Amino acid sequence: MVRTQQAAHGLNVVEVQKQGGNWKVRRPSAYNRRITGNSLCDVSGPAAGHALMKTGADATGRKVLGTLNNCANGYTPWGTYLTCEENFNGYFGTASANLTTQPLSNHERRYGISAGGFGYRWHEVDARFDLRAPGNANETNRFGWVVEVDPFNPNSTPVKRTAMGRFKHESAGLALAPDNRVAFYMGDDERNEYVYKFVCANKYNPRNKAANRNLLDEGTLYVARFNADGSGVWLPLVWGQNGLTPDNGFADQGEVLVKTRQAADRLGATMMDRPEWTAVHPESGDVYLTLTNNTARNQSTGTNAANPRLNNVNGHIVRWHDEGNQRNFRWDIFVFGSEAQPEAGVNRSGLTALNQFASPDGLGFDSRGIMWIQTDNGIDGGRNNAVARATNDQMLAVIP
Repeated sequence: MVRTQQAAHGLNVVEVQKQGGNWKVRRPSAYNRRITGNSLCDVSGPAAGHALMKTGADATGRKVLGTLNNCANGYTPWGTYLTCEENFNGYFGTASANLTTQPLSNHERRYGISAGGFGYRWHEVDARFDLRAPGNANETNRFGWVVEVDPFNPNSTPVKRTAMGRFKHESAGLALAPDNRVAFYMGDDERNEYVYKFVCANKYNPRNKAANRNLLDEGTLYVARFNADGSGVWLPLVWGQNGLTPDNGFADQGEVLVKTRQAADRLGATMMDRPEWTAVHPESGDVYLTLTNNTARNQSTGTNAANPRLNNVNGHIVRWHDEGNQRNFRWDIFVFGSEAQPEAGVNRSGLTALNQFASPDGLGFDSRGIMWIQTDNGIDGGRNNAVARATNDQMLAVIP
């Protein structure tokens, strides 16, 4: 049963073609393939070969079996696909007695590791997913990355690009500047987590695909701080800067990336209401981010200007525009999900029964500049309020 489940996780590469006005899967096709929870993946970037990536089964720290909990996605201008590893913590577990003798570390807790995971029970038959199996202490560190797949080369190996950080990745929205500078915007899909940006060190070369092969291995990872006055700053997660030093538990850049969440904590990033998909307007370059909801935002955690609602069961969408220096931005809230208690006399976005929505999740623009918003009412507190009960999950079209 476990092997069947592992084979069912991952992603497909599928060739389709239009025949008689209908799209169909082409069979056979050299491109069609499965990439599963047991497929071999390479590791590249600053954390490749790091001590925190090595296990008893992989002394190199450069070969990982599988990609898991693949959520949202992105693409590159050089024709590859980015799949984002999200809730990887749920696949791991161990016997409760093991945690009595070897308690969870702060690092494990920061990423939501627990004895039972999501109840898959893989750890009972596959030692790779047993937190306390001999030689297995670092296996969890090998998940939570952006994985690059070349769909046009069926013999290629997926690559975990560690320069883009390790967290519960949701989406990798592409921004390509006129001078071919490349940036990706990413959410960490959990309540009170952060928004990130990765800027490649080198420019995209449209004339030579091979020159872009390792473009995602060099660059700067940033985390966002949203200020109350509508300004914002991208804080660089660079070893040796802003307290990311050995004295604070970061021996090198590889450790900064394996412990991306802790590094962002230290820099004072803004905690958001479950940051999910990002999308860049094809003309203005404005970046939009769905914040699905946050039932954990209460009086003790407090609110902030970018996330102003307590018990935010219906979520909202925030947008920003980066300034030329790539370090500063201006932001505002584009739209709030409908108020959970409109009888209280508060309706921040003026939505009515004709256009109310809850829990924005998927997000994208078409070539005309129309924004498409997918909602996910079944997430967290969304199912427990009147708006979610009154609406189906929706695909909404918006002209920003």
